Formats: sequence, structure tokens, C-alpha cells
Amino acid sequence: MAKNCNRSFTIIFLSMIFMLMSSCGQSQGKVEIQGTNKTPREVLGFYTEQEGTYPGSQPTVDRQFFNLSIIAPFWYKLDDKRPGSLIESVTAEHKRKVIQSAHEKHIKVYMVVHNLFYETVEKGKQVASNVLDNDNIRDVFIQNLRNEINQFNYDGINIDMENLYMTDRDSFSQLIRELSDVLNLDGKAVTVSVPANTGDSRANPWSPWFDYEKIGQYSDGLMIMTYDEHNPRTKPGSSASVDWTEATIQYALKQGVPPSKILLGIAGYGWDWDTTAGEAKYSSYEELMAQKTKYNAKVLWDSRSQTPHFSYLDEEQHSHQVWFENSDSLRYKLDLVEKYNLRGIGIWRLGLEDPKYWTTIQEKIKVKK
Repeated sequence: MAKNCNRSFTIIFLSMIFMLMSSCGQSQGKVEIQGTNKTPREVLGFYTEQEGTYPGSQPTVDRQFFNLSIIAPFWYKLDDKRPGSLIESVTAEHKRKVIQSAHEKHIKVYMVVHNLFYETVEKGKQVASNVLDNDNIRDVFIQNLRNEINQFNYDGINIDMENLYMTDRDSFSQLIRELSDVLNLDGKAVTVSVPANTGDSRANPWSPWFDYEKIGQYSDGLMIMTYDEHNPRTKPGSSASVDWTEATIQYALKQGVPPSKILLGIAGYGWDWDTTAGEAKYSSYEELMAQKTKYNAKVLWDSRSQTPHFSYLDEEQHSHQVWFENSDSLRYKLDLVEKYNLRGIGIWRLGLEDPKYWTTIQEKIKVKK
């Protein structure tokens, strides 16, 4: 009798296990089907070396490689003494190491070329103009880019000339056209970082110099820098309110830029305004959370902008207002990516962001690999 009871119990127990496993298998299948139905989105992460106390981007790439489609190392700027040439901030050995490591993780690598960080902003404009306004120099510049891309096996390029003379608007579009004609033949992608433009008073003051329609037509992608809505030149406020972000998308679409070419810029950082001194500090998420803890500040949620913020009084009795992005505010941006069926997002920059960004990205979108 005892043997029969044990046998019956064993049969019932095994049956329950089988049913449970079948149920789990069915539910997992549903999750996979839902994920498969999502359109793959590119997740581009701008990549830098260590900046002072802020960590470099490589640790984030190593941890989150499955959530990244592309990295864009910030290693090159226009040479101010030799128009058409580049100034590099890292060694050839370092470039090879980072690019090879990314490729092993099935991540594409785009070289970034910019005209920033000279003695003055005006010099950055002139350095760009030296290239844009001369056909021969522009040809040399394009050939130098092509050589660098092929030598180091980049998958594409991101042109990040953020500050131009208004008179260089058309010649910049022409550069993108000529560059695309050359690099596309090699199977390389050409993307362009452009300031956020809403077509009204909220537009970035640098945005009129960029012809969205032509650049959108000639390039493979527009990385719209939808951050710094509020910055050191403005009063304290959100880096990117959801309404302002949506307005920039709508403006780009009205200019004829296909949604399949738009990468929505995502800030991984925040600003800490010292309103007593009239200064603002660019800060990582980790640094801001340390300030919150140190001064026992309470993070509040602004329902208008759909972003977090907090305030505190420092040791010198200076008042501070802090606005930043976190995983909650990221959700609203990713909703816009899905709503407008955009190509994906571009994060400035890897290593500064809320670590929970990556959980939210996994939940909200399917990352293109």
C-alpha cells in the first residue's frame, strides 16, 4: 500500500512538473514572439576616453555590448594648422584595440570628426570654413577620411561640425553629398550630428546653419542632438522636455527627413546650476546622485517636461538646481522613437548615464545588431 501511495504521489508530482514546464515554455514563447514583432532600433553610443573624474566609455561597452548597435569614438578634430587634415587624440594602437574589441562584440564603429575645443568658438567656425569653402581642400579632406576609415576598418563616420558660419550652410550640405558618394561605394555609412531645431524660438541657436532637408537626403542618418534645451546659457530647466523633443522630431519630418534616418539624441548627463553664482556644471548621473545623498535632497518629478530634478543648499549657502535624465525620463523618449518609427537613439555619452538606462532600453525597444 505504501509503495502504491508513493508511486501515485510520484506520478502526480511529475505531472505537475511537466505542466509547469510546459506553461513556462509557452509564456517564454510569447515573450519571444512579442520581441520579434518589434522593429529593430539602432542604439548608438558616443565613446570617449576618461574625462577628469568621469570614467571612459569602455567599461560600459564591455558590460552593455548586447544593448549597443554602434559606438562612435570621439577621437578626431579638424586640424587648425593644416586644412583638410585631422588631429587625433589617441594612438593607432589604441584605435585598433577598441575597434577590434567592438567588432568581436558585433558592434559597428563610426569615427567622429568635430570642430570643437579650440581656444575660441570663433576659431572652430573658421577651421570648418577653411575646409568647406575650398573645393581642393574639401577633396583632400574626404580622401583623408576615406583612408582613415579603410585603414582602421571603421564601419562609417559621424560628422559633428556643430558651429558654422551661416555662409557655409550650403557648402556643408555639399560636403555631406560628396562624402556620401565616396564612402557609400566602400559600403561605409555617413551620419551627421545636427543641433535640435523646432522651427521656432525654442530652436538651438546653432541650428539655422544646417539644412535638414539636404543633409537628410544626402546622408545615411541624422543624429539630432535633442539635449541641452536648458544649458549654462539659459535658466535652469530640463535637458530635454518631452514636448520639445517631440517638436524637434516633427520639424525634421516636415523638412522631409525620413524617420528611418533619424537617431534621437539622448543625454546621459545632467546640469547642476549654482543659481547664487550664476554658473552651471556638466555632471554625470553618478555625481549628481552623490550630491543628492550628501545634501539629503529629494528628487522630484516634473510632469510637464517628464524629467527629474532636485534642489539643495551647499556649504557656502549657495542655492543649486539640478536637472538630469534617468531611466524614467528615458521611457518617454523611447515612446517617441516607437511612435514615429525612428531609426533609433544616440547617447551622449557612454559612462555618464543612469545604469538603469540599459534595463529600460531592453524593456522598450529591440536593439538592432
